[in-house]
Amino acid sequence: MGYIKHNAIVVTGAPHAMSQLEMVHNKAQELFGSLVSPIIESHWNGFHSFFVAPDGSKEGWKESDDADLHRRKLAAFIDSMKHGDGSASIHYVDVSYDEEHDVEIEKTNKYSKAI
Repeated sequence: MGYIKHNAIVVTGAPHAMSQLEMVHNKAQELFGSLVSPIIESHWNGFHSFFVAPDGSKEGWKESDDADLHRRKLAAFIDSMKHGDGSASIHYVDVSYDEEHDVEIEKTNKYSKAI
């Protein structure tokens, strides 16, 4: 018996950053294969998003460890696209949820301005 913690990633690109979003989408497909959704256009304001589905493996399994590494690689790839002031045109959130109904934001590149 094992413990399952699902991790899903949502990635959204600003209207002017479609070429960057396509690069991130390609990287996600390289890392996660068929778990990556197509890029979807929002109904308003020109934003585009895609989703990386959970791998479904149990914590401690090689597959789960591999997926953890892939999520870190994707996050680092997106973070490398930040602007000089720390803001970004591509935003993401890696959220985990488990069979005990715990939910946590594992990582995000949310921008917060210094006051």
